[in-house]
Amino acid sequence: MGRESEELSEKRKLLGKLLAVYRTAAGLTQLQLAQATFCDRTTVTHIEGGRARGDEKFWKAADSHCGADGGLFAEFRKFEAVKQDHETRVRETALLEARAKAERLHTTTSPARVTTEVPKQAIPQETVEHVRRLYRTDVGPGTIEHLHFAAEELCCEYAWRDPDELKTDAHQWLRYISGLLGGPCTLKEHRELLVISGWLLLLIGCVEYDQGRKHQAEHSRAAAFRIGKDTGHGGIIAWTFEMSAWFALTQGNLGSVAALAAAGSEAAPNTSVVVQLAAQSAKAAARMGQRETVHRILDEGYRSLERHDRPSRPENHFVIDPQKWDFYAMDCYRLVGQNQRAVNHAREVLAISRRADGSDKSPMRATEARLTLAMASLRQGDLDSAAEWTRVALSSSRKSAEQLVMIADELEEELHTLFPKDPAALAITEPLAQARLELKVNGAGHEG
Repeated sequence: MGRESEELSEKRKLLGKLLAVYRTAAGLTQLQLAQATFCDRTTVTHIEGGRARGDEKFWKAADSHCGADGGLFAEFRKFEAVKQDHETRVRETALLEARAKAERLHTTTSPARVTTEVPKQAIPQETVEHVRRLYRTDVGPGTIEHLHFAAEELCCEYAWRDPDELKTDAHQWLRYISGLLGGPCTLKEHRELLVISGWLLLLIGCVEYDQGRKHQAEHSRAAAFRIGKDTGHGGIIAWTFEMSAWFALTQGNLGSVAALAAAGSEAAPNTSVVVQLAAQSAKAAARMGQRETVHRILDEGYRSLERHDRPSRPENHFVIDPQKWDFYAMDCYRLVGQNQRAVNHAREVLAISRRADGSDKSPMRATEARLTLAMASLRQGDLDSAAEWTRVALSSSRKSAEQLVMIADELEEELHTLFPKDPAALAITEPLAQARLELKVNGAGHEG
């Protein structure tokens, strides 16, 4: 990410000093605050000294236990807004540099002319020259680094960016990489280029599936799987199985989800994708009414999550961080009828997804959270609130077609069970029907 700016470093220190002031005023020691915020005293010391950040849950708990009445948490949100703006500028600058370098390489490089003709009596100098030509490359470590960065940046934009724009950019990078693979490169560079292509294909497949283009999504997933096998990249292989589990879940093939998740976990047992695979298994078990299995898988998944370090780019669609667990648990608890737990997780998902300006940085997750709150309102007999949550949920422009249809069907089924003849139910069923129609026209209707 690059070195933190002096302005950001200074603001972090001021935020830490403010925490120390509130803590002291509340009569708390660092150890007592650490216990109240579920961390250790060293962490509190580092945060107060401006050497550590602390996540949203820490600052919410600290604000509450220090009696700051929201003031401390508000300052943390201000700091996060400045930090996000700084990181966005840094990433945009790096991406522009990467694209500029890629364009220069594209226009200036040409395939090397490697001769395989060996003279009858090659002298040492000719052998050296022959080897030099064999190892000539038009790529280089700088290009690989920039391509990794560009691919990661696109994966971080998955949650919110226009799907057509995202897919177009990913395809452009794939075409550029294809050109590099057609020219001279080392074996190591060849593998790295394939790995980057694998991540781009996974991203494209996810976007295609969101748009209802199931056949294209499966083709992209299969292409990524082949790259994973050819390069021996367990992470890519595991994510292709995760996609298959997701496809099976949303298409009602619930019995195959657990086997697909197990295959993915076997491919990359020590990576965080195992947590996502566990989540898909839990969701399938919840839809099959296997309540005890759901709780067992959620417990195992949470313990697995704790074994992994927090990623440097948690917004990357292909990494798992603790904040995503609320999203997974929310779906499962909604399905097994544990309304209050589902509501608590849904509200946490909305809080995590909210930017400083009030917009959603993860609109698809926020949509599902709002539909969860609509379901909970239905079960409490509050049709008006359920209708409002449904309306707000469906107003998002970034949707996942199959996922949304699945949850909409579950919401309607609950509605028909609880309010079979209530005319007020039209305030929910009509927007859901309209959303399905729009998804069919804009997404699945284009499937080839």
